Amino acid sequence: MKRMIIIFFAWAVLFLADFVPAEAATKVVTQKPTVSSLAPGENVLYDDKRCPAGMIARYSKPKNRNEIRRGQCVHQ
Repeated sequence: MKRMIIIFFAWAVLFLADFVPAEAATKVVTQKPTVSSLAPGENVLYDDKRCPAGMIARYSKPKNRNEIRRGQCVHQ
């Protein structure tokens, strides 16, 4: 019984370690994002040359709107 519990918890830890939230899956793009290039709720990073050195701008498309928003500058 103790062995089964250990196996179960080991499996759970391995499964959860492989889980990546959507926010952590932000990708860097080389072309400026457009309304048609982003899915609702998607975030991308794009270097628009307006952020300080070593930082990049985050662009997002809200889930319920047909627009692109430029967010804050984040570290690369």
